[in-house]
Amino acid sequence: MNKLELIKSRHSVRSYKTEPLSDKIQNALKAEVTMINTHVAGLKFQLFFNNSDPFNGFFKSYGTFENPSNYLAAIVDDGVENIWEKAGYYAEQFVIKCCEMGLGTCFVGGTYDSKSVNVQLKAGEKILFLVLFGYPSGHIRLKEKWLVNFVHRKKYDVTHFFEPEYTFEKACKDFPGLDKGIEAVACAPSSLNKRPVRLFIGKEFGEGMVCAKVDNKNEKNLIDLGIAKFNYNFVTDTHCQWGNGQPLTGGEID
Repeated sequence: MNKLELIKSRHSVRSYKTEPLSDKIQNALKAEVTMINTHVAGLKFQLFFNNSDPFNGFFKSYGTFENPSNYLAAIVDDGVENIWEKAGYYAEQFVIKCCEMGLGTCFVGGTYDSKSVNVQLKAGEKILFLVLFGYPSGHIRLKEKWLVNFVHRKKYDVTHFFEPEYTFEKACKDFPGLDKGIEAVACAPSSLNKRPVRLFIGKEFGEGMVCAKVDNKNEKNLIDLGIAKFNYNFVTDTHCQWGNGQPLTGGEID
């Protein structure tokens, strides 16, 4: 698969096999998380294998997941600038790494017991979300099918993610790679499929640049912004500038 095909292959998996992950896969994921934590200030991601504690008996997640035993805890130092955005960005990088190895994944925002995540948080640190991962079971249960149909009841054309929509065709001519990048943004996972990210041409940046923004009244939208930015950068071989409303290109690697 090329990069866009890989992005498109990702979907939320809620049913997993009980089979433990191979040592090779575990070591590869540990290396990925170590690299992220080492290079990005404020990220304290932690991996858990064969541990379902946050989902056992918790009323919000009961019946939502099957065999949820491996997860990434997205722990951050909340005092670091743009850290919610960066958490979404690098969690999506981890997710795509999982997809490359044939694993299923699912972002989990609130349907888990945070007190059962076995971490010692320092002052200023918090868990923003979890990312489940593992071997997909290959079947979809009735409740999972209902959730998928409910969350994805709205279908979006790629122009939905560009403002103003009527300038999209011209923007694609002026900015090579935008068409492919916005396809990747349209595939980005989003809480309850709200899809808050919008691309636009920022006129204040000289000749203009493709930028991304969300309504930041809801702080969680910044996580979605980071996820969408990763997808765009991944398929276009670029790197974003951090911050809401900032360009999707021209940034430096952390």
